[in-house]
Amino acid sequence: MNHTGPESRNENAAVRRRRCYLVRHGHVDYFDADGRPFDPRQVPLSPRGVEQAGALGQVLGDSAFDRAICSVYPRTRQTLELVLGERAMPIEEWAALKEIRAGRLREIPAECYRHEVSGAYRRAAEPGAAFLRGEPWVDFQQRVLGAFFELLADPQWNSALLVTHDAVNRVLLAWASGAGLAGIAAYEQDNACLNVLDVDTQGGQVQGAIIRTLNFTPYDPHKSAIRHTVMENLHRSMDPSAVTP
Repeated sequence: MNHTGPESRNENAAVRRRRCYLVRHGHVDYFDADGRPFDPRQVPLSPRGVEQAGALGQVLGDSAFDRAICSVYPRTRQTLELVLGERAMPIEEWAALKEIRAGRLREIPAECYRHEVSGAYRRAAEPGAAFLRGEPWVDFQQRVLGAFFELLADPQWNSALLVTHDAVNRVLLAWASGAGLAGIAAYEQDNACLNVLDVDTQGGQVQGAIIRTLNFTPYDPHKSAIRHTVMENLHRSMDPSAVTP
């Protein structure tokens, strides 16, 4: 994936560097105690997630933002509000930044759960690959990067706070590094984590990006209690017998 923006290049224009604070939402419970899935479009932050987002809000307490953007799901807006704290500014909800859509879990054979769920990101670059038999990765990447370039095309901001989702953040970070879909498995995104991304533009065209902070979790900065990946944790929350017909 190249770093091409939506406008023509002006060789004589000065390079402009803008900062994106890229955050994943805090912890939520996607399954009940019996392993039955909740509607992922409606789940709120858990009490743990509220604490995590509050800890991140303290870290970013002195940071100024020109834009505050989240997806259309409650967990991202809750996280964004907790990070903003007392700042009085409009919150923008962007549907294009919602999480990648999984297929029907009951259609995944029980013997395939571990391989398909825990290893979902490792197969993203394969031809025709889809997330848990749902949304194709290529389509997802296109909508996320399309939204991000739309943001970059607006010159009226210097610092933006984006609270989105695990796979959304991975696509943006992998784009910034040049790794593309083949590299997203390496960009682990723990709950309420912070990534700091600087993007250079010149004459309206994106020139490149710098990842300054990656997956920082102020509630556990050394990751001492974080051992499993996002998808491993998801697999551990599932009870295959609860989602089969």
